[in-house]
Formats: sequence, C-alpha cells, structure tokens
Amino acid sequence: MEMKGIDLKKIQQQAKIVGFTYLTTTLIGFVNIFFVKAGIHKPEILLASEFQFRMSILLDITMYALVMWMAVALYLLTKSINKNRSILGLVFRSAEVVMGFVMVLLYATPLIILKRAENYQFTNDTLHSLASVFFDVYGMGSNLHLILMSIGAFIFIKLLQSASYVPKWLSYWGLFTYATVFTGFTLQIVFPEISNQLMVVMAPGALFELVFGLWLLVKGVNLKK
Repeated sequence: MEMKGIDLKKIQQQAKIVGFTYLTTTLIGFVNIFFVKAGIHKPEILLASEFQFRMSILLDITMYALVMWMAVALYLLTKSINKNRSILGLVFRSAEVVMGFVMVLLYATPLIILKRAENYQFTNDTLHSLASVFFDVYGMGSNLHLILMSIGAFIFIKLLQSASYVPKWLSYWGLFTYATVFTGFTLQIVFPEISNQLMVVMAPGALFELVFGLWLLVKGVNLKK
C-alpha cells in the first residue's frame, strides 16, 4: 500500500523493529545493571567474578548492536516526516552507539590489567588503583552516552509526535523523559555529588521505554492521519 510515494507497509515494519529493539535493549539493560553488573565494580573482587564480568560485557555489546539497528529503523520510520531532522536524530543515536562501544572497552580494561598483572611493573595496590581509575572514567562515559542518547531520542519522539504516529500522551511522556535525562546527566557533570539522585530520573525513563517499545511492537504507528 502506497500514499504519495510512501510505502505504508514498510513504515509499519520499521515501527515493529523500533518496538522490538526498544523493548529488548531496555530489558537487557535492566538485567545487566541490576543482576549481572551489580556489586562487581571493585578491583579486589573482579577476578573472582570474572565470568559474571565477561557476561556483562557481552550483554553490553549485544545492547549497543541492537541500538544501532534501532537507530536505522527510527530513521527509516521518520525520514518521510522530515528527512533532515531524521538524519540529525540518526547522527546522535549513532554517536551514542560509538560512545557505548568505547565504554565497553574502558569497562573491560580493569579485567585486562588485573589478568596480566605479572606483565606490568606495578605493585598490587597500584594495579588496583589503576583499575579503579578506568571504572571512574567509565562512569563519566556513561554520562556522555546518556546525554547523546537523550538528544537523539528526543528528536525522534518529536518527529513521531508531529506526524501523530503515536498517541499524544505517549509522545509527551517520551519528550519529558528524555528532557529530564538530558538535564539530569548534564547537571551531574557540573555537580557530581548528585549522582545518587539520578536513579529518580532513570526509573520513569526505563518504564517509558518498556511501554513505548511494547506499544510499537503490538500496535505499530497510526497512519490514518
């Protein structure tokens, strides 16, 4: 089915892909943060939790690969609405993926340092301190990653809203979610002491992404308008 040169069937297909990747990446992130990564970011216990640590790396790689698929699907879904803004959203979400893979490398570095300790001319305490530095840099990378994510996601949600592809209540929830994430993690760069309060920002965002992903996967987008 086509309308003004737009294949509506392909649009719905991309909407389903966006829904699937949103839902899957959110669930992977939830499991990884709260069950796999929880409690293992300490150099003194890292080697004892090596398998768990490597599983968390694998989950991160899988998640960022799915985010790249999501970004392309979002572009294909929204390019008929406004191609220039859709490209801009794709650029930010692609930058999010690149930053994500850089973070995976930073995250894996402490394990490499500790596994090959005999190859380095450092004391055991120095190696642990060095590993801790990489975990701290990884934490800063997480802030930058979420800022890039929120900008790209905001652009795409705004495009979906302008075409009435999703209900107003869902689009406004999404815009509020990503504006809040952007504000919260930008402020953390200036005021790092607020990091413990940012879970308040992340919880509604994760719930939105679950609902949004499920909505697109089940219902697709509204093309009647």
